[in-house]
Amino acid sequence: MVARQTIGGTRRLGLQIAIGMLLLILPMQAQAGVVGIGVTGKAGTTGLGVDVTVPLVSNWLNLRGGYNFGELRPSIAQAGIDYKSDVHFESVPILLDLHPFHGNFRVTGGVFYNRNELDLSSTVDASTVGNGSSSGTATLNANVAWSKDFAPYLGIGWGNAADDNTLDLPIAVGFSLDIGAFYQGSPSVLLSDSSGSVNPADLEAERQQLEDDLSGFKFYPVVTVGIHIRF
Repeated sequence: MVARQTIGGTRRLGLQIAIGMLLLILPMQAQAGVVGIGVTGKAGTTGLGVDVTVPLVSNWLNLRGGYNFGELRPSIAQAGIDYKSDVHFESVPILLDLHPFHGNFRVTGGVFYNRNELDLSSTVDASTVGNGSSSGTATLNANVAWSKDFAPYLGIGWGNAADDNTLDLPIAVGFSLDIGAFYQGSPSVLLSDSSGSVNPADLEAERQQLEDDLSGFKFYPVVTVGIHIRF
């Protein structure tokens, strides 16, 4: 628990630094640009989010930063055990949008400061945990985080929030789409049994099995849709 609190404190500091960088960089770029600032509200696999876009080269290259957040609580099965889950979305994308045809289509690269986490809980027969040498009723709680705090991102999309007027309105309004993935690295699992029914060997075996089952999620898919307004 102490280790996870230390990691959480470090990641919170990193999040504050990332947001501070955005607040510093975006206004500076906006002052230098020839087109207005675009603000996008969106939703998708990264949760709910807001992006701010400013041009670096008009109708060609934009700087985009934002903040994503949210929570889901699906039931999932991992390592042969049914868990209640709490998925926490929190990330800060810092991206460059290249518009190769000077239109809405874009190719995007950059990084996500990634604080997405997964909490799992389950009450099960202790004999189903790990190597199955325990008895009684186990109350399992797990926290899962991924190794890459700064996760590289690559994707494609549609919409130019800094220079677009799809509906031909006095204030430019348009549609935004992102499809891509960021590399979040390997999962790190902290697993505990608050009942004390599971012996340490079984608990460690279950923790390793959870990490193995979740290791296929090193690349996190990003699909978001939204509406942007240019001021």
